[in-house]
Amino acid sequence: MTSVKPPVLPAPANWSGTADFETRDPALGLVVGRYAFASPGDVTQVLEIAGKGFAAWSALTVNQRCDLLGDWLSRIEAETPALAGEMTDEQGKPLAEATAEIGKSLREARQMLGFARSHGGQTLPGRAPGWSNTILRRPRGVVLAITPWNFPVLTPLRKLVPALAAGNAVVLKPSEYTPAAAMRLVRAAEGLLPQGALCLVNGAGEVASGLVAAQVDAISFTGSVATGRKIGAVAGGNLVPVSLELGGKNAVIVDRVADLEPALDAIIGAAFQCSGQRCTAISRVIAQTEVYDAVRHGLIARMQGLIAGPGRDAKTTLGPITTQAQLDRITHLVRAAELEGATVLTGGRRLAPDSAPEGLFFEPTLLASDDPANPAVQDEIFGPVLTLSRYDGDDAALRLANATAYGLTGAIFTDRLDFARRAMNELQSGMIHVNHGTAPDDNMPFVGIRASGLGTGSVGPSTLDFYTTEHAAYQAG
Repeated sequence: MTSVKPPVLPAPANWSGTADFETRDPALGLVVGRYAFASPGDVTQVLEIAGKGFAAWSALTVNQRCDLLGDWLSRIEAETPALAGEMTDEQGKPLAEATAEIGKSLREARQMLGFARSHGGQTLPGRAPGWSNTILRRPRGVVLAITPWNFPVLTPLRKLVPALAAGNAVVLKPSEYTPAAAMRLVRAAEGLLPQGALCLVNGAGEVASGLVAAQVDAISFTGSVATGRKIGAVAGGNLVPVSLELGGKNAVIVDRVADLEPALDAIIGAAFQCSGQRCTAISRVIAQTEVYDAVRHGLIARMQGLIAGPGRDAKTTLGPITTQAQLDRITHLVRAAELEGATVLTGGRRLAPDSAPEGLFFEPTLLASDDPANPAVQDEIFGPVLTLSRYDGDDAALRLANATAYGLTGAIFTDRLDFARRAMNELQSGMIHVNHGTAPDDNMPFVGIRASGLGTGSVGPSTLDFYTTEHAAYQAG
């Protein structure tokens, strides 16, 4: 029997308790983790510990902090095989994807440490000879980081590294469905960072609500729009700064002069990594009429070549859906799209692969709809589902791409430089890709606009602005 993991880190002395929640391999249904959830008293205690940790951690120089954080990242890297295995067991993604996620996470984190070393104040001339004006930046204090289940390493590190590098203490609340990776990240810092500089609280929505309502100094959240609105409302009432990284309904435009084969390969990768359970997944393909049929045939052939199965099976290229609730949502939205006139070109049903017949799988699905109001075009499905629409004329392509409430990322495949430049200026997305998929580079801002996000993005130097406060200091003589 798997031992019960504590409700918080640092763990209470001589802690022993019963499990409030079990995590299961979504492909095989096996119990892979047992966890206790934090009580209100646990939350209060952790916040007190974090406050003390902030005092010790913020007293170090930024170079001292970045040196220690670099050592922490090296510890994490050394645990890559175990960490990837835990991610696969709880989240379901293929082991190769989990390993790649850790590698990207570490590359981004090390870039962020470089940004942090040079992020700071600015000295400007004063209004009289010998006077100086200085813009200072200071850490905020205790930061609450709330992360989802789809990227159990990447998303936490995007919050932890800049917040810690800036001198804050951080309390991490991971998803109850994938807490193992987060606990390994936090434990890797033990004995390296001051106690309380990095804490963790396990629990579901009730625990997260208690943390959001507590006296923290900033909140960084990644998750659904609905939950983000609730957190934003509470944070606003408490005058606590908040960064919200929310969903997406990301489109790719396939122009008639695009190099089609590599474009289709890139679309498949961007759509079906993590079984489509990623906010940056391409979920809408907008194809010019002249290439529509070729795009349709090419997508179907590639989708039917994906191999569903357990994440630890080396042949698997499409993992399971992480939770039963998410599988039910995908099924419901596909049915709703059909009722509203969408045509299922391939897939559209729950899948039972021979290697995991009871697993939480959904077929790679392609829906055809030229109705911009169809649920499959408007709603974030968060699964292995693509919609295919046709267009004529550049104006129509851009109008369709922008015709949702979201604004996270988007792509265009074209050989026409004028159309590419126009798309870069007119697509209503925080991130825009020309002739490749929607994976961001390690040194670029990860940012959404409209219903996809609020505040500075994660990754990139501007992220550090969110985790610090700005002060104007004047010195005469």
